[in-house]
Amino acid sequence: MKKLIIVILLAGCLISPALAQQNPSPRFHEFGIIFSDLNNFGLRYKYGGDKSRFRFSLLTMNLLSSNLSSDQSSSGTIKQTGYGAGFRIGFDNKVPLFGSFSLLLGAEAGLNYNYSHLIQTDPSGTTNLDQTETSLAPGLSFIFGVNYVVKDHLVLGAEINPTVSYVNDVTKHKQTQEFELKTKSIAFSLATAGAGLYIAYRFGK
Repeated sequence: MKKLIIVILLAGCLISPALAQQNPSPRFHEFGIIFSDLNNFGLRYKYGGDKSRFRFSLLTMNLLSSNLSSDQSSSGTIKQTGYGAGFRIGFDNKVPLFGSFSLLLGAEAGLNYNYSHLIQTDPSGTTNLDQTETSLAPGLSFIFGVNYVVKDHLVLGAEINPTVSYVNDVTKHKQTQEFELKTKSIAFSLATAGAGLYIAYRFGK
């Protein structure tokens, strides 16, 4: 009986480290704000371990509202409004650099929608130009960034996202007669609405 107990204890001592090595790395959540200028900002959520993480971003872009008026006897008024929205979904991988700094590499797919409306009137109040433009752009972005983690919870970072996108643009004019112009193009950009700085809070680790 004693020998059986000793064998069980020895087996437990050998198996325990193996099981510990098989346990997955700790998982954590990360929630933060991303922005590239005063008009482009969004929210980002990440989930994963120390090396690879799933990420989902919601973006608002090109928030614009203006009402320009000058001397009514000469030029009339111009009113312009616009907004944009989009999302990104993908993965990034961390490559340790030194200390709390790390390099981020990955890819994500997304979709952008933009809308703008321009109305121009003459001094008499007659509308000379009523133009509406909408665009829909699915795309694939590559992630190149750097992270700095403050005390395991606060995350500061910067990214640049080269993007290949397909843009479907529709412009409508209302003047003496209404007409519609549709354009489609493939674009490559080194500075998109998803590029810029971000600050996030990490929890669950």
